[in-house]
Amino acid sequence: MSKNTKLLYCILGSVILALTSIPTFYDAVHYIPVVGFYLSQLICFISGIGVILTTYFAILLIKENWSFK
Repeated sequence: MSKNTKLLYCILGSVILALTSIPTFYDAVHYIPVVGFYLSQLICFISGIGVILTTYFAILLIKENWSFK
């Protein structure tokens, strides 16, 4: 498997992490008794990490394919 393919899979996984904070899923988890608040905060944290990873892997993919020829 080429390095570009691996980076694309990493970007796909990161985008999925970033999308975990969609309102429907967030609201469903938020109303769970006892631990709902902590789970909703964890979802926001994981989503933030997903955004950071998406940006990082996108920059790596661009640097990998950049050519000055």
